[in-house]
Amino acid sequence: MNRGNSIRQSQENKIRDGRGQGYGKEYVPFIQASDNKTPGDGYLTRTLGWKAERIHHTLSKVEYKYLMLLNWMDMDIVLDIREQYPLQIERTIEIAEKLHIAHAHINNVPVYQTTDFMISIHTSKGIRDVVRTVKVVTDLTARTLELFEIERCYFEEQGIEWGIILESQLPSTMIRNIDWIFDGRFLDSRPGLDIEVVEYIKNSFIQLLIDEAAANPIQKLCLRADNKYGLESGSCMFILKHLLANKIIHTDMQKLIRNSSPLFISREAMK
Repeated sequence: MNRGNSIRQSQENKIRDGRGQGYGKEYVPFIQASDNKTPGDGYLTRTLGWKAERIHHTLSKVEYKYLMLLNWMDMDIVLDIREQYPLQIERTIEIAEKLHIAHAHINNVPVYQTTDFMISIHTSKGIRDVVRTVKVVTDLTARTLELFEIERCYFEEQGIEWGIILESQLPSTMIRNIDWIFDGRFLDSRPGLDIEVVEYIKNSFIQLLIDEAAANPIQKLCLRADNKYGLESGSCMFILKHLLANKIIHTDMQKLIRNSSPLFISREAMK
């Protein structure tokens, strides 16, 4: 098999394997972090998402940051996230020819274009899809902008809003905080902790946080709480992240969370 046929076969295999198809937990990204050759800056991640509770594949640091932000948004805003979403190659080839732009290709063999994020959102008129591609400004080369024009026209035909998100537009401190609490969303990611343990200490621990976290480094306060409740060291820090990730308690996400610093905790949502 020559190289051109090999590329075509690889693309066909992905479609046959269900890549780029499905919704919610059943969606399978067209490009995955485990693929041999992936675009981006080499920052490949596999992250258990909060919404569909499936593994998300991101291919760059800025994609990962945006994924953090999308997961943090409430379910009444963002319903589903489908990353590395493929466009129908027959139509993108036609659009490229119409625009007199070279289609995405490898060794002159056309390949599927993908968009970073297909996002299902709630609106006043019901659920609709929007498309967002995320980039750092230095990646906006002339060739990249050509491919984006194909992508924009493709989704415009379908009546789907398309847009570019630049890294400079992302709330960096909030994203760092989301990243800090992210693994705490699900209790089963922490051996030795379960819902029964958390429910047993939850009210007492929340009151302790409200009363004392604003005046004490959270790392020291959580270690004291571990001793108080007879838990393994680090357990209460994880429970703190769990409570924040599930928005049972709240803090100002615009201020950087540090283990060595106090943390204002409230039961009321903060903007």
